[in-house]
Amino acid sequence: MPRTGGEERRTTLVEEAIRAFGRQGYNGASLDQIATAVGVRKQTLLYYFPSKDALLEACLAAAGERLAAEIAAALEGKETYWDRAEAVIHAVFGLAEEWPEFPMFIREAGRVGPDAFERFAGVLEPMRLRAIEFLQAGMDNGQIRKQDPAFLLFTLYTAVVGSLTEASVLNAVVGPQKGRASLRKREREVVSFVRGALAPAR
Repeated sequence: MPRTGGEERRTTLVEEAIRAFGRQGYNGASLDQIATAVGVRKQTLLYYFPSKDALLEACLAAAGERLAAEIAAALEGKETYWDRAEAVIHAVFGLAEEWPEFPMFIREAGRVGPDAFERFAGVLEPMRLRAIEFLQAGMDNGQIRKQDPAFLLFTLYTAVVGSLTEASVLNAVVGPQKGRASLRKREREVVSFVRGALAPAR
């Protein structure tokens, strides 16, 4: 179903807010700035989002939905543990290359407070539970090193997000070409780290 003009404007406002919150932080970005970047008045933004907190909540939901969709698409047709793990890494890094402020926004969500981050994490909760079950099954059949699957998932998440936020900062400082090369390098490093984390102990 095609979007209406109002839906498109709402989506555009959310996307610009994610960029602004990622670049400048929640406290640093202003509603005036976000509205101006989209080409509307602040009053128009407030029609869709009556407060800055309401805009942040919409951003958290949209970010979670976008990330979940990218990961779900990447996992299609992948059956082995390693293929699935690598597909998730490539999907997340691909999203970061397309949308450099996205991982910075995720980091900022964690800084705003646990309630804010829980709204983002809540969208991903079904996927998190499936991932834990998947890791546990791999451990049970000897294809993944035995460890706490929930903590392993947290460690993998931290490795990916940490690498992305550093690469995004580099991209903003030194330019897209060097930033892209750095992103590729970090992607390879994370792939290698995850391979080591999942490999069964010998």
